[in-house]
Amino acid sequence: MQRFGHVALYALLCLIWGSTWLAIKVGYGGLGPFNVAALRFFMAGAIFVPLVPLFRARWPAGAGEWALVAWVGLVLFAADYGLIYWAEQFLDSGLTAILFATLPLITILFAHAYLPGDRTTPRKLAGTLLAFGGVAALFGDHVRLDASKAWPMAAVVASAVCAAAVGVVTKRHAHHLHPAALNAPAMLVGAVALLAASVFSGDGFALPRDTDTWWAVTYLAIAGSVVTFLIYFTLLKTWSVTSLSFISVFTPAVALLLGFVFLGERPTTLTALGAGLILTGVALAVSRPQASGLSFLRPETALGPEAWGLSERAGSGAPGSARRAAWCPSRPR
Repeated sequence: MQRFGHVALYALLCLIWGSTWLAIKVGYGGLGPFNVAALRFFMAGAIFVPLVPLFRARWPAGAGEWALVAWVGLVLFAADYGLIYWAEQFLDSGLTAILFATLPLITILFAHAYLPGDRTTPRKLAGTLLAFGGVAALFGDHVRLDASKAWPMAAVVASAVCAAAVGVVTKRHAHHLHPAALNAPAMLVGAVALLAASVFSGDGFALPRDTDTWWAVTYLAIAGSVVTFLIYFTLLKTWSVTSLSFISVFTPAVALLLGFVFLGERPTTLTALGAGLILTGVALAVSRPQASGLSFLRPETALGPEAWGLSERAGSGAPGSARRAAWCPSRPR
């Protein structure tokens, strides 16, 4: 039963993050990209702060854990999202999705170098390339490359590099940090850095003046940040970082599905081909040759109270043996 809970949470991540591309597009509200991104993570970080005692989790302690917080805040929430927000001003969402779908390929290379036991295999590489080809097929009939937009395109790829780097480092070093205790200060660090970038770029800082922008930013802060990153960093403790990186190839398919359902858009042959390639590629990359099911469907740690940190005492110091067992991630696959 627990594995179906994991898969349901994974599907929820794909659904929410599949909708955030559009929300980012409509959420600028005449404000600068770094300004809007900073507001999003100020809101999300502020929501996360009371969740830490609510989950009876401890705050980061020691130089190592605070260095990890700074790494996640600056590289993921500031650099990754700052690049995405800046680039999406100039690129259509289809091209952005294709470029960001390089995330699994970058992740398997970083994991090979940094995570013991998580090695790049021909099977994993072939599956990742197939899935990337599927994303390209989804949008292949209406995406046009423009050399004048080389810098925004490079920014999206750079954002994928940032996301991959954070994923593998967090997988290795965040064993004993509750996701809320990691996200709360990291998002606020990222928000401050984005605010500084907004001021430095000349956009300053301002609040949205229209209701639609407030709705978009609020959705991105609560659903697109608090809910998703609480789930993501929880699953990362028991799932391989490669498996989670494939969210980036599912989210474009989700975005297209939402277009079919709510906007009356019509699927094409390339759409069907792309969806098939994505499913085949992911199955190939994350399955084990000798197993009948996908490896990420068999997490070794239940997503019970311990996984959410409910057994931790607020304000405790270094984790004890019981907490160490609860937080120890499975070996990377």
